[in-house]
Amino acid sequence: MNDQVEPADAARALTEIARRREQAIRRTAVPRWFWWVTAVLTIALAADVESQRGALFWAGAALLSAGTLAVNLLVLSRQFRGARLRPDLAEPPGYRPRMLAGTAALWAVVTGVALATGLSLEAAGVPHPGTIATAAGMAVLVAGGQMVARRHTAFLVRRSGGRG
Repeated sequence: MNDQVEPADAARALTEIARRREQAIRRTAVPRWFWWVTAVLTIALAADVESQRGALFWAGAALLSAGTLAVNLLVLSRQFRGARLRPDLAEPPGYRPRMLAGTAALWAVVTGVALATGLSLEAAGVPHPGTIATAAGMAVLVAGGQMVARRHTAFLVRRSGGRG
């Protein structure tokens, strides 16, 4: 009996390990639809608030809460299926604070765009400035959120030895 592993078999096994590692990393990534759904729910809330219709406002707030909870539960359940990703093996020391700083910068830009747009539209007397400003801020969030998520995923895949 020969206990030697053929080089071709070892190469195939390593390729399969890398493929599954990349699959686990990509499963933990925030999906693109998350950003769009979050934007739509937030814009709907802004329109609801601006409408100033008592009972309708509370119905809208309840729908926003339920929608946000459902979206976040879907993303979390997607991330916890299958193999768990160990951050201590995937992320280098000091990476998490940089990632949080990037996320905070994204939110600062989103807030700045929304405030500047809203105040400008309010000063110009445009109707529904809050809803339009929220839509502008959410456009930045959708683009920036997808960019941050894609960059984070690519970094983890590259670090794990995948295709990145």
